[in-house]
Amino acid sequence: MAEQAVVEKMSEMQVDEKKKGGTEGGKDGGKKKAKNAAGQSAGRAELTPAPEYIDKRLSLYTKLKAEHDALMAERAAKDSRAIKVTLPDGKVVDAESWKTTPYQVACGISQGLADNTVIAKVNNGVWDLDRPLEEDCSLQLLKFDDEEAQAVYWHSSAHILGEAMENVYGGCLCYGPPHRERLLLRHVLGEHC
Repeated sequence: MAEQAVVEKMSEMQVDEKKKGGTEGGKDGGKKKAKNAAGQSAGRAELTPAPEYIDKRLSLYTKLKAEHDALMAERAAKDSRAIKVTLPDGKVVDAESWKTTPYQVACGISQGLADNTVIAKVNNGVWDLDRPLEEDCSLQLLKFDDEEAQAVYWHSSAHILGEAMENVYGGCLCYGPPHRERLLLRHVLGEHC
């Protein structure tokens, strides 16, 4: 898309002052910028209207999440059984399949461990902290000092940054896995989303 077309497309989108928290009056051209708890400017607000694909994506996510939650509830009701979770030190913890999560196991050890765990590994595979365990397994709880935990953290952070860019600048995130040395997000503005 040509630069002029991008500028025209962006001019169609207006910043919603209500979301931003701005008010009339004051020395700053009639607008008072929103402040955060530290008294700093809250920055840019989301675009209004939001890009069309965001509603479509959110609708699809909501539908798939409801289906997933229903499946998890069904499995917890029908397939739950006692399982054994083996920790790296050899200790074995009792748990329930389709109900107990790695986070709950971490809380059972110590709240500090739970608070500092970034990701779990179940049978040597990366596993979300809130995903229920399914069977007898080995469990590792990885903190930020672990390279795999850092990779998960940076990958998740890239998704959050991508969402912010889409909502603030109206572009479409098309590529953006984080790399060891840098974070690269390719963004397309305009009709190519």
